[in-house]
Amino acid sequence: MATIAEVSANLGKWSAFVSGLLSCNEDVLCEPIAGKWSIRDIVSHIMGWDQNFLNTLEQIINNEDVLLEEHHDVQAFNEASVAFGRKMNPHDLLREAISRREQLICKLNRISEAAFTRQFPNSPYTLESFLQTMFVDHDRHHEEQIRKFLS
Repeated sequence: MATIAEVSANLGKWSAFVSGLLSCNEDVLCEPIAGKWSIRDIVSHIMGWDQNFLNTLEQIINNEDVLLEEHHDVQAFNEASVAFGRKMNPHDLLREAISRREQLICKLNRISEAAFTRQFPNSPYTLESFLQTMFVDHDRHHEEQIRKFLS
């Protein structure tokens, strides 16, 4: 089991990776990868989940009831996140994504280790396992896609 510090460090790797993308030109950032989402779309997709989870973390901090589970309509949520990002300048989007991830890490570091490792009611997850599966592993998957595309 990972600590908050370890998960925060892993979440921070996404910010560092996205920072490195700031050197890419807009054409590269907006070019579809294998006929699907572009780098901009992928970053916007992850930023949407970060923003959504900021609200969940705030609820945990305030000792409110939270159900840790996958979103009830992942496809619609992803489409809305991607559409939001397409309205932004790609480099501004990257900077905003870095900022949102840093906000998420900051809020996470306000959580107690007990809250981080406790089993959530009616959920298969602890906060630690949820972040590992839904964020850290997800980040790695998309980072690998982008690295492969850029190479």
